[in-house]
Amino acid sequence: MSYPRIFIPCDVVSLLLQAAGGGLASAASHSNKSPDIGDRIMVAGLAFQVATLFIFIILCTDFALRTLKRMRQMGDAATDPAHAKLRASWTFRAFLCALALATLCIFIRSIYRVAELSEGWEGALIKNQKLFIGLEGVMVIVAVLSLNAFHPGLCFREGYTRKTRGNRSGGKFWGSKASRNTETSEKGSPTKDGSNSPSVV
Repeated sequence: MSYPRIFIPCDVVSLLLQAAGGGLASAASHSNKSPDIGDRIMVAGLAFQVATLFIFIILCTDFALRTLKRMRQMGDAATDPAHAKLRASWTFRAFLCALALATLCIFIRSIYRVAELSEGWEGALIKNQKLFIGLEGVMVIVAVLSLNAFHPGLCFREGYTRKTRGNRSGGKFWGSKASRNTETSEKGSPTKDGSNSPSVV
């Protein structure tokens, strides 16, 4: 659980820097002033995103390699048996591939954007339409489509189903009105003297 707590705030900081830099650059351009300050803030936000994403990729790769090594050494005892069916499903493996592909696409896109904006608004990269379409538009489209096609809500369905079934009793959810009534009937209803009289079914 440490990775989301670290890298999601990093992404938020990166996006805020990019938004602030873009706003300053746009305001400066409309006022016939130099947008250099805004440009530098945007590049800083993108560079921060590239750095944190690179660290994330390294840590995830290390985690994956350690997990595979542990599974080879210990077999089924290395992982939680409650999710064995989920891990063996092709949808879960497809999600991992989609996540890796999306991460790589965003990483490539971010590197391109750093190089592009570092040259300024009159640089060679920003004027190259083919590179912009390929390294900006295509990368984002592939990342979005891959994670939508293999969304966790679909690929982790087996895990959700298992958890839902585990929270049921006699076909009813625990905590529901029906389950509470059933529980009361099993324990017996209270009488005037405060004791419980057994219910007759």
